[in-house]
Amino acid sequence: MLIVILATALPAAADDIARAAALIEAAEQKPDLQALTEAEKILTSACQGPRRNPSCEYWLARDYLAQHNYYTQVKSDKKRAEETLDLAENMARQASARRPNDARVHVLLGKIFQLRLAQSPVSGITRALISGSPVTKEYERALEIEPTNGEAMLGLGIYYQFVPIALGGDPHRARKYFKDAAKQMPTNPEPLVWLSISYREEGRLDDARLFLDRALGLDPDNPFALAEDQRMRAAEQAARPAP
Repeated sequence: MLIVILATALPAAADDIARAAALIEAAEQKPDLQALTEAEKILTSACQGPRRNPSCEYWLARDYLAQHNYYTQVKSDKKRAEETLDLAENMARQASARRPNDARVHVLLGKIFQLRLAQSPVSGITRALISGSPVTKEYERALEIEPTNGEAMLGLGIYYQFVPIALGGDPHRARKYFKDAAKQMPTNPEPLVWLSISYREEGRLDDARLFLDRALGLDPDNPFALAEDQRMRAAEQAARPAP
């Protein structure tokens, strides 16, 4: 009888995980706190006991990370943003312990550590110089497991673009990662926007415009691409000769 009960319970749990994952993925594209709260309730209910779905911690970490982004980008709430980022890191670390060979988990940890670095760049870069960056360690581990992981390539590109050159940053290396990411994610405009940013910051406006227009061609309503388009237009205007 116990075996029958477990056999019928497991598919239901898997369905719950799939429903929560769909809510999270939709809310990552279009911020929706209600959907993320619902997904969190589903996961905390379904993810109980030693026989819980092995992806539970991973999806909870993504949910909390999406909540953090909501509280930083949509409804500014510093306290909740910090709390949800802490929860995301805790769950991602648990996910890594349970699934050390899952590239997605290492990409997620890389994103979280990258946010930590952005919050405290001086101390984060100092630690990286001493013992190596946890950001690059996680993304590089993801690529060891899955050499074609475009998100890991994108994350490494952002890292090398963000860090000052004097402290290990390398825009040329960053652009290589962005181009590799664009090949692996041909329908995602984000690597192309980052390429545009990198070229614009070097004053190579023609190259920047080329990649930005490609990004806008993929998704004309993409907020990240539209924000960069405004910055590009200002740079192009400033570069025009005075009449």
